[in-house]
Amino acid sequence: METQVKAYYSSPEGLKFVTIFGYTTKGVPGLEINGIGKLSKNVKEKLIFLTRSRKLPLPLRRFVICVDVNDLSEQKIENLKWLEFPLLLMFWFLGGMIPISKLNDCLCSGWIAANGNIYQMPKESNLYHLAQQEFTQENLAELKIIHQPEYGDDAFWLIESSLLLEHIPRLKFCIDHSVQLKKMKA
Repeated sequence: METQVKAYYSSPEGLKFVTIFGYTTKGVPGLEINGIGKLSKNVKEKLIFLTRSRKLPLPLRRFVICVDVNDLSEQKIENLKWLEFPLLLMFWFLGGMIPISKLNDCLCSGWIAANGNIYQMPKESNLYHLAQQEFTQENLAELKIIHQPEYGDDAFWLIESSLLLEHIPRLKFCIDHSVQLKKMKA
């Protein structure tokens, strides 16, 4: 199985889009995350911890998830933390734990804490405008955002993240307002 998802993250230059792709094989079971440098090991262990602590039935397969480094400019760790939630979605999707038929028409962002809190960005007023520059009109028309309901009034189709993962115990969805505070200070 293979799939991809579009993610976005906040950087000093504004919002940036990145492609995350992954696949599973019958190789030696494990999880491999590539493309985010030193952060890869920490994210990998966090994803495994969240999966094991919730006793989710993960198939014995090799999972490979990659962040397309062609989409990244040199970034600081605090910017790349916004890719943790898309990486978690990719991992659980490839493991058959998310009731969705495909991720390749989805857009998401967020970071996760080891206690199961998932932090997503507050609504960005220019996200749709930036997406228009990134995607073709055909792809944009089918694009779904995985987020909390505050995105419901936007031009995107909304998949509510808390409903998508409601069958997984002990997850809490929050909006990380520290992003707005940083912009106001700048």
